Amino acid sequence: MPIVTIIWGVLAILIVWVLSHPKIRNKPVWRATVTPLASIIGSGFLIAAPLLNDLSGHYAIYVMVTLCVFAYSIGQIIRWNIQHVEPNLAAQQDRHLLQIERLSDIALTAAYVLSVTYYLYLFSSFIVRIFSIQFSGTTQIITTVVLLLMAFFGYFRGFKILEKIEIFAVNIKLSIITVFLCALLFFNLDHPAPSYVPSSFDMKHIPIIMGLLIMIQGFETSRYLGKEYSAEIRVKSMRNAQLLSTGIYIIFILLFSLVFQLHPLSGEISDTSVIDIAKYVFWGAPIFLFIAAVTSQLSAALADFAGNGGLVNEVSQQRVSVKVAYVFIAAACIVLVWSFDIFEIISFASKGFALYYFFQCLSSMWVHFRIAKAKFVFSLCVGILCLLVVLFGQPFES
Repeated sequence: MPIVTIIWGVLAILIVWVLSHPKIRNKPVWRATVTPLASIIGSGFLIAAPLLNDLSGHYAIYVMVTLCVFAYSIGQIIRWNIQHVEPNLAAQQDRHLLQIERLSDIALTAAYVLSVTYYLYLFSSFIVRIFSIQFSGTTQIITTVVLLLMAFFGYFRGFKILEKIEIFAVNIKLSIITVFLCALLFFNLDHPAPSYVPSSFDMKHIPIIMGLLIMIQGFETSRYLGKEYSAEIRVKSMRNAQLLSTGIYIIFILLFSLVFQLHPLSGEISDTSVIDIAKYVFWGAPIFLFIAAVTSQLSAALADFAGNGGLVNEVSQQRVSVKVAYVFIAAACIVLVWSFDIFEIISFASKGFALYYFFQCLSSMWVHFRIAKAKFVFSLCVGILCLLVVLFGQPFES
């Protein structure tokens, strides 16, 4: 094993230790920040570079900035909703607002089903890729087995036992991302850029880019931490998470562009293409990313699966118990994973969350219509963009 890989491994372990230290782990703002941060950079970090490079070439960084600005704008709407919509909901007096939020919850329920499918599909794809399994349908079989196990645990045991695993998985993911960014920086310093960089961007790719919204989704989780944190902490932590993730994504795409220039990907782009290109950064990079992939995707899937069980229970007005909801969610995910490929599921999930964000914009518009015209107009503009994603977003085709 090359010495460089050992050094990066030691650094990753050190970062996990630092993040696990009680002085950091027990700070409310940091704990509240980690939840949306881990969700935002979880799977998007693994698929962003190959997809955006294939779609937009030298313009990938500008596309990433645009997606992040769009996400931050949606996040601002949700932060306003934490401050102004939630008090109205608590009063239970505005019937129209309650109806909008109910539609929002229904959209989020569907979006979470799609996101669980996406996370576990990606989880299985990385297992198949790293072990070079050639049998057709293996990815779907692994995903189905995991979903059946999750339904079994959810119905008979619950997910309380998995909370500590989720926290540990988040720390591993953040440590590996930090190490990989450092490794990319050294790669850029050691390799001169080519004298000519071909640029390409086809306007017909815009609908496909719109279908990649899920890459920067996850910040909305702060909205649903009200039982644990105050509105002030949730607003601050969501903003922190979005700013940090934006910085990470922009630096990641910027530094990774040189790797693609020196080592262009051959063949079709897949959901695990980052493994093929990462080996040029340092010897052990594919292993590091594999560990990040399986831990982050499984923990994210468990979090959304468990949370969606409670959401289905609320949306059905307790007609469907949480335990039974887990079975329904698993069944829906299994149907999806056998019916569509990963890029179609990514597009569907993006549309699902865009629809949820659209309803959040409606809630903001309803509350701010008479008291804050600027916020109303901003919410209207962002809502229109979200609706465009729902209507025109398309899946990536390799």
